[in-house]
Amino acid sequence: MLLSYQVERAKVRMKSKEITIVVLQQKDIHIEIREELGRVLLMDAADCQEMFLLSSLFRHSMQTRDVIFLESNMDLFIFNGAIHPLTMKDLGKIKASTQFTKTELYRLTLENGHDDSMWDTWEQWKYEEQLRVKTDQDIGVINASQLGLELLFHQCAYLASLFTGHSHIDWNSTQSSIELIIRNIARND
Repeated sequence: MLLSYQVERAKVRMKSKEITIVVLQQKDIHIEIREELGRVLLMDAADCQEMFLLSSLFRHSMQTRDVIFLESNMDLFIFNGAIHPLTMKDLGKIKASTQFTKTELYRLTLENGHDDSMWDTWEQWKYEEQLRVKTDQDIGVINASQLGLELLFHQCAYLASLFTGHSHIDWNSTQSSIELIIRNIARND
């Protein structure tokens, strides 16, 4: 099992501030993002190792305030909207500029388990409306608060540790957002 994963980070200047972006190709990390029926965003991880990587990316964004950019036909941006209030236009600029921006290599520490004690203090009301999930043409967005990123981090680690198939996170989203389903494809029976 891998203990760390090497990622590329780029610094992009947006208005008066600099934003650090972690850029990954979905095909390289075996995670596929797609939209279905105009109301469901599916995050498909090949198996447990990829689910731990996804969990680690959520934790990384939560701890460092980096924007995560998973590039493919359906690009996905994951960020804390309170820290980086990004519009769809801003995301389009980031997408266009990352291919021309110098990157640095960063070692991302990977999760390899789940701490069940988190669920001992679980209060569903704390996590309500902490995620905003939406799509616009070929761009998907998960705009999450600190608590929303924490929820996603724990949910993915839980799915990977217990070899569970999938998780619906629609009850944590706003009424106007589409449903988010995270699936461990190898375990999704």
